[in-house]
Amino acid sequence: MTDKEKQKAGKKDVSRLQCACALIGLLITLFAAGVLARAAFLVPSPAALTIRSEAVRPSSGGWVVDVVVANQGDLAAAAVDIEGQVGGERSGASLDYVPGRGEKKASLVFSQADKPEPALRVLGWSEP
Repeated sequence: MTDKEKQKAGKKDVSRLQCACALIGLLITLFAAGVLARAAFLVPSPAALTIRSEAVRPSSGGWVVDVVVANQGDLAAAAVDIEGQVGGERSGASLDYVPGRGEKKASLVFSQADKPEPALRVLGWSEP
């Protein structure tokens, strides 16, 4: 058998399955490189916190208002202070952190007899 015949025989040893696997591997590698390049050049948006009331339930000492603090930004917020106010009564809570594009729940307690509809606000936070 000559060298040319061996080369032709060697080319036939590569199956279609091997070619398909090689193509899939190339596509996965290119996709991963694209994701890494995108992450390297995008500037993450700062934390943007919003607060909303989720539920109001009675408790032994008054009312508990369950709230959700949502972060619309890419970066996390740490030491998040929130406050709710009904009339002259204020209630506050502190969350360790709120992840980027995520949310955390907290509860505020009010001692009044009527069901409260508190004015809610985020007082502040720091960068982790």
